[in-house]
Amino acid sequence: MAENPVADKDYSVLPKQEAFKVHAPDAPDLVEGAGDNLKTVHSVMLTNDLYITWTTGQPGDVFPVHSHMPEMYQILTTIKGRCVWYYKDNEGNEQSIEAGPGDVVYLPGGAENRVEVIGDEEHIHIGSYPRVRVPRVEQLVGVVPDEVENPKDFRVGVDYDNVRDRIIERDEKSFIPTEHE
Repeated sequence: MAENPVADKDYSVLPKQEAFKVHAPDAPDLVEGAGDNLKTVHSVMLTNDLYITWTTGQPGDVFPVHSHMPEMYQILTTIKGRCVWYYKDNEGNEQSIEAGPGDVVYLPGGAENRVEVIGDEEHIHIGSYPRVRVPRVEQLVGVVPDEVENPKDFRVGVDYDNVRDRIIERDEKSFIPTEHE
């Protein structure tokens, strides 16, 4: 076996070496949509630079059209079921991309998009996004319904400051402490 070249490293300069987890289906709800077409997304985890969501939908569900800010691209990993993400290209034409289990979809920042659950089973995907101050264009122009949370004050499974190594906020229902806590 090869010798470990970093066996003598100084761990004190590293971030706090402590893991934690959130049970995504129990994380607080984040409402998406408008009018009668409101859907639930679970707001799982925030760090200084990432935002993670857990989204479920039933066959025929449509998460309505919305636009994220230009710096908020989306990486969407399908866990179960099938869906179609619809988005507008730079000419304003609607494009689509279908995803099933194991597929990872990239949607560019600023894309006006919606997602439709297809097939005959529940759909689950994990959303990974850069953390931005205001996530949706609709929040800047005042067309967000009251049910959609203020981006400065929405509930999350855990909000972790990974620069200062501390938990800012955690949801007692979904946060699972480690044994060394």
